[in-house]
Amino acid sequence: MLFSPALDSICVQETGPICITDMLVLVQDSTHWLQIEPLTSTVQEVTMFRHRTPKGSYECTVSGLRWLCERDVILKYHFRNWEPYSQLLKDMQCTQGGPLLDITMELGELEEVHLPHCVCLGTNASLRNEMKILHVEEHGVSLEEVHEVTRFHAKILHPKFSPISVILSYIFSWKVDVHCELMLYLTVKRETLIPRLYLFPSNPGQIQAVEQQEKSQGSSRILISRPERSFKLNSSFRLNILRSTCINPQVQIQ
Repeated sequence: MLFSPALDSICVQETGPICITDMLVLVQDSTHWLQIEPLTSTVQEVTMFRHRTPKGSYECTVSGLRWLCERDVILKYHFRNWEPYSQLLKDMQCTQGGPLLDITMELGELEEVHLPHCVCLGTNASLRNEMKILHVEEHGVSLEEVHEVTRFHAKILHPKFSPISVILSYIFSWKVDVHCELMLYLTVKRETLIPRLYLFPSNPGQIQAVEQQEKSQGSSRILISRPERSFKLNSSFRLNILRSTCINPQVQIQ
Protein backbone atom coordinates (compact mmCIF):
# COMPACT_ATOMS: atom_id res chain seq x y z
CA MET A 1 0.00 0.00 0.00
CA LEU A 2 1.12 3.49 -0.79
CA PHE A 3 0.81 6.65 1.22
CA SER A 4 1.07 9.90 -0.74
CA PRO A 5 1.33 13.37 0.56
CA ALA A 6 -27.04 18.26 -15.01
CA LEU A 7 -27.75 20.48 -12.82
CA ASP A 8 -29.60 19.59 -9.69
CA SER A 9 -28.68 22.50 -7.41
CA ILE A 10 -28.86 22.71 -3.66
CA CYS A 11 -28.19 25.54 -1.22
CA VAL A 12 -25.42 24.77 1.23
CA GLN A 13 -23.21 26.40 3.82
CA GLU A 14 -19.84 24.93 4.83
CA THR A 15 -19.99 21.31 3.74
CA GLY A 16 -18.12 18.12 4.50
CA PRO A 17 -17.70 15.98 7.59
CA ILE A 18 -16.98 17.75 10.86
CA CYS A 19 -13.34 17.33 11.79
CA ILE A 20 -12.91 16.59 15.49
CA THR A 21 -10.35 19.35 15.94
CA ASP A 22 -12.49 21.79 13.95
CA MET A 23 -15.07 21.59 16.70
CA LEU A 24 -12.69 23.52 18.93
CA VAL A 25 -12.89 26.60 16.73
CA LEU A 26 -15.50 26.17 14.01
CA VAL A 27 -15.22 29.06 11.57
CA GLN A 28 -18.48 29.24 9.68
CA ASP A 29 -19.40 31.09 6.50
CA SER A 30 -22.86 32.65 6.65
CA THR A 31 -23.31 32.87 2.85
CA HIS A 32 -25.53 30.32 1.14
CA TRP A 33 -23.79 28.84 -1.87
CA LEU A 34 -25.54 27.29 -4.85
CA GLN A 35 -23.67 24.13 -5.80
CA ILE A 36 -23.29 23.67 -9.55
CA GLU A 37 -21.48 21.20 -11.76
CA PRO A 38 -19.01 22.57 -14.31
CA LEU A 39 -18.98 22.03 -18.04
CA THR A 40 -15.79 20.10 -18.75
CA SER A 41 -13.56 19.78 -21.78
CA THR A 42 -10.07 18.45 -22.45
CA VAL A 43 -7.40 20.59 -24.11
CA GLN A 44 -3.99 18.97 -24.66
CA GLU A 45 -4.77 16.36 -21.97
CA VAL A 46 -5.71 19.09 -19.46
CA THR A 47 -9.23 19.01 -18.00
CA MET A 48 -10.85 22.46 -18.23
CA PHE A 49 -13.83 23.58 -16.12
CA ARG A 50 -16.25 26.29 -17.25
CA HIS A 51 -19.17 28.03 -15.56
CA ARG A 52 -21.66 30.63 -16.75
CA THR A 53 -23.71 32.09 -13.90
CA PRO A 54 -26.08 35.02 -13.29
CA LYS A 55 -25.95 37.21 -10.19
CA GLY A 56 -25.52 35.08 -7.08
CA SER A 57 -23.09 33.01 -5.00
CA TYR A 58 -21.89 29.64 -6.28
CA GLU A 59 -19.69 26.66 -5.48
CA CYS A 60 -18.19 24.25 -8.01
CA THR A 61 -18.95 20.68 -6.97
CA VAL A 62 -15.65 19.45 -8.43
CA SER A 63 -13.04 22.01 -7.39
CA GLY A 64 -14.68 23.52 -4.30
CA LEU A 65 -14.07 27.00 -5.78
CA ARG A 66 -16.64 29.60 -4.66
CA TRP A 67 -17.48 32.96 -6.17
CA LEU A 68 -19.94 35.81 -5.76
CA CYS A 69 -20.99 37.98 -8.71
CA GLU A 70 -23.37 40.93 -9.15
CA ARG A 71 -24.09 40.21 -12.84
CA ASP A 72 -23.62 37.49 -15.45
CA VAL A 73 -20.13 36.02 -15.57
CA ILE A 74 -18.29 33.29 -17.44
CA LEU A 75 -15.20 31.79 -15.85
CA LYS A 76 -13.01 28.86 -16.77
CA TYR A 77 -10.15 27.26 -14.90
CA HIS A 78 -7.98 24.19 -14.53
CA PHE A 79 -5.66 22.70 -11.95
CA ARG A 80 -1.93 23.27 -12.33
CA ASN A 81 0.86 21.08 -11.00
CA TRP A 82 2.69 22.44 -7.95
CA GLU A 83 5.92 20.62 -8.85
CA PRO A 84 7.45 23.39 -11.04
CA TYR A 85 7.04 25.79 -8.11
CA SER A 86 8.36 23.57 -5.31
CA GLN A 87 11.77 25.29 -5.19
CA LEU A 88 10.11 28.70 -5.34
CA LEU A 89 8.00 27.85 -2.29
CA LYS A 90 11.10 26.68 -0.42
CA ASP A 91 12.88 29.94 -1.25
CA MET A 92 9.86 31.87 0.03
CA GLN A 93 9.76 29.67 3.15
CA CYS A 94 6.16 28.76 2.36
CA THR A 95 4.20 25.60 1.63
CA GLN A 96 1.08 24.97 -0.42
CA GLY A 97 -2.23 25.25 1.40
CA GLY A 98 -4.59 24.25 -1.40
CA PRO A 99 -4.86 23.57 -5.14
CA LEU A 100 -3.11 25.79 -7.68
CA LEU A 101 -5.90 27.10 -9.92
CA ASP A 102 -5.41 28.85 -13.26
CA ILE A 103 -8.56 31.00 -13.57
CA THR A 104 -9.65 33.12 -16.55
CA MET A 105 -12.67 35.42 -16.77
CA GLU A 106 -14.33 35.25 -20.19
CA LEU A 107 -17.13 37.63 -19.20
CA GLY A 108 -17.64 40.04 -16.31
CA GLU A 109 -15.90 40.35 -12.96
CA LEU A 110 -16.27 38.70 -9.57
CA GLU A 111 -17.00 40.55 -6.35
CA GLU A 112 -15.47 37.76 -4.28
CA VAL A 113 -13.64 34.49 -4.82
CA HIS A 114 -13.17 31.86 -2.12
CA LEU A 115 -10.21 29.56 -2.72
CA PRO A 116 -10.32 26.08 -1.15
CA HIS A 117 -7.69 25.28 1.48
CA CYS A 118 -6.87 22.20 3.58
CA VAL A 119 -5.64 23.85 6.81
CA CYS A 120 -7.43 22.75 9.98
CA LEU A 121 -8.07 25.93 11.98
CA GLY A 122 -9.35 24.13 15.05
CA THR A 123 -5.92 23.40 16.50
CA ASN A 124 -4.59 26.93 16.07
CA ALA A 125 -6.97 29.68 14.99
CA SER A 126 -4.06 32.11 14.58
CA LEU A 127 -2.95 30.11 11.52
CA ARG A 128 -5.35 32.17 9.43
CA ASN A 129 -2.98 35.10 9.94
CA GLU A 130 -0.17 33.08 8.32
CA MET A 131 -2.14 32.32 5.17
CA LYS A 132 -1.45 34.32 2.00
CA ILE A 133 -2.63 34.25 -1.60
CA LEU A 134 0.07 33.40 -4.13
CA HIS A 135 -0.18 34.83 -7.66
CA VAL A 136 2.07 33.22 -10.27
CA GLU A 137 2.73 35.94 -12.85
CA GLU A 138 4.62 36.11 -16.12
CA HIS A 139 7.76 37.61 -14.59
CA GLY A 140 7.59 36.27 -11.06
CA VAL A 141 5.14 35.95 -8.20
CA SER A 142 3.29 38.25 -5.83
CA LEU A 143 1.49 37.81 -2.53
CA GLU A 144 -1.92 39.10 -1.50
CA GLU A 145 -3.46 39.31 1.95
CA VAL A 146 -6.44 37.09 2.70
CA HIS A 147 -9.58 39.07 3.48
CA GLU A 148 -11.20 36.31 5.53
CA VAL A 149 -10.60 32.63 6.28
CA THR A 150 -13.39 30.15 6.91
CA ARG A 151 -13.24 26.45 7.62
CA PHE A 152 -12.48 25.36 4.06
CA HIS A 153 -11.92 28.60 2.13
CA ALA A 154 -9.84 31.77 1.94
CA LYS A 155 -11.72 34.83 0.72
CA ILE A 156 -10.38 37.67 -1.43
CA LEU A 157 -12.29 40.67 -2.78
CA HIS A 158 -12.39 41.92 -6.39
CA PRO A 159 -9.84 39.33 -7.52
CA LYS A 160 -7.44 39.74 -10.42
CA PHE A 161 -6.58 36.34 -11.80
CA SER A 162 -3.41 34.48 -12.67
CA PRO A 163 -2.49 30.99 -11.44
CA ILE A 164 -3.53 31.42 -7.83
CA SER A 165 -3.56 29.48 -4.55
CA VAL A 166 -3.45 29.63 -0.77
CA ILE A 167 0.00 29.22 0.80
CA LEU A 168 1.17 29.02 4.40
CA SER A 169 4.32 30.22 6.11
CA TYR A 170 6.86 27.36 6.15
CA ILE A 171 7.69 28.01 9.81
CA PHE A 172 4.12 27.23 10.82
CA SER A 173 3.58 24.39 8.34
CA TRP A 174 5.63 21.97 10.45
CA LYS A 175 3.09 22.09 13.25
CA VAL A 176 -0.13 22.55 11.31
CA ASP A 177 -2.91 19.99 11.04
CA VAL A 178 -4.57 19.50 7.67
CA HIS A 179 -7.78 17.96 6.39
CA CYS A 180 -6.97 14.86 4.36
CA GLU A 181 -8.39 12.65 1.64
CA LEU A 182 -8.21 8.85 1.70
CA MET A 183 -8.46 7.01 -1.62
CA LEU A 184 -8.27 3.23 -2.11
CA TYR A 185 -7.73 1.52 -5.46
CA LEU A 186 -7.51 -2.16 -6.42
CA THR A 187 -5.68 -3.59 -9.43
CA VAL A 188 -5.35 -7.19 -10.61
CA LYS A 189 -1.99 -8.23 -12.05
CA ARG A 190 -1.26 -11.86 -12.86
CA GLU A 191 -4.23 -12.94 -10.75
CA THR A 192 -2.86 -10.99 -7.78
CA LEU A 193 -5.00 -8.30 -6.14
CA ILE A 194 -2.89 -5.18 -5.54
CA PRO A 195 -4.32 -2.47 -3.26
CA ARG A 196 -3.05 1.12 -3.31
CA LEU A 197 -4.02 3.57 -0.59
CA TYR A 198 -3.43 7.32 -0.86
CA LEU A 199 -3.49 9.67 2.11
CA PHE A 200 -2.83 13.33 1.28
CA PRO A 201 -3.95 16.87 2.24
CA SER A 202 -7.36 17.69 0.72
CA ASN A 203 -6.70 19.06 -2.74
CA PRO A 204 -9.16 18.63 -5.64
CA GLY A 205 -6.26 18.89 -8.08
CA GLN A 206 -4.46 15.99 -6.40
CA ILE A 207 -7.67 13.96 -6.35
CA GLN A 208 -7.99 14.48 -10.10
CA ALA A 209 -4.35 13.48 -10.66
CA VAL A 210 -4.75 10.25 -8.67
CA GLU A 211 -7.98 9.39 -10.49
CA GLN A 212 -6.36 9.88 -13.90
CA GLN A 213 -3.28 7.86 -12.97
CA GLU A 214 -5.28 4.94 -11.59
CA LYS A 215 -7.72 4.98 -14.49
CA SER A 216 -4.80 4.62 -16.91
CA GLN A 217 -3.78 1.46 -15.02
CA GLY A 218 -7.24 -0.05 -15.15
CA SER A 219 -7.75 0.17 -11.39
CA SER A 220 -11.10 0.25 -9.62
CA ARG A 221 -11.76 2.68 -6.81
CA ILE A 222 -13.24 1.44 -3.54
CA LEU A 223 -15.19 4.26 -1.95
CA ILE A 224 -14.23 4.86 1.67
CA SER A 225 -14.98 7.75 4.00
CA ARG A 226 -12.47 10.55 4.34
CA PRO A 227 -10.87 10.80 7.80
CA GLU A 228 -12.98 12.53 10.44
CA ARG A 229 -9.91 14.03 12.08
CA SER A 230 -7.05 16.12 10.80
CA PHE A 231 -3.44 14.95 10.56
CA LYS A 232 -0.13 16.64 11.27
CA LEU A 233 1.56 17.79 8.07
CA ASN A 234 4.96 16.22 7.26
CA SER A 235 4.28 13.26 9.57
CA SER A 236 4.44 9.53 8.85
CA PHE A 237 1.55 7.12 9.42
CA ARG A 238 1.07 3.38 9.45
CA LEU A 239 -2.11 1.58 8.49
CA ASN A 240 -2.92 -1.65 10.30
CA ILE A 241 -5.45 -3.99 8.68
CA LEU A 242 -6.69 -7.14 10.35
CA ARG A 243 -6.30 -10.34 8.34
CA SER A 244 -10.01 -10.94 8.72
CA THR A 245 -10.84 -7.64 6.99
CA CYS A 246 -12.93 -8.04 3.86
CA ILE A 247 -14.26 -5.64 1.24
CA ASN A 248 -18.01 -5.37 1.12
CA PRO A 249 -19.61 -5.19 -1.36
CA GLN A 250 -17.27 -7.35 -3.40
CA VAL A 251 -15.89 -5.70 -6.53
CA GLN A 252 -15.06 -7.48 -9.74
CA ILE A 253 -12.15 -5.94 -11.61
CA GLN A 254 -12.00 -6.58 -15.35
